[in-house]
Amino acid sequence: MSVMVAKKTFTFAIDVDLKAGLTLVRERDGVSEAEQIRRAIRAWLESKDAIKTERQRPAGRKRP
Repeated sequence: MSVMVAKKTFTFAIDVDLKAGLTLVRERDGVSEAEQIRRAIRAWLESKDAIKTERQRPAGRKRP
């Protein structure tokens, strides 16, 4: 079951070296730039105790 989360669009500039790093990871690992940025912001806010994220456990393997 998928849960929809409200999202807000932001527009901001980043340094050229950061963009190059995001592109490298996208090409190498297949993680979009937007997802990388979301993960980094979440990790930063968690490290500052600004948010608490409930970690979802991976779905278990269904047994026959």
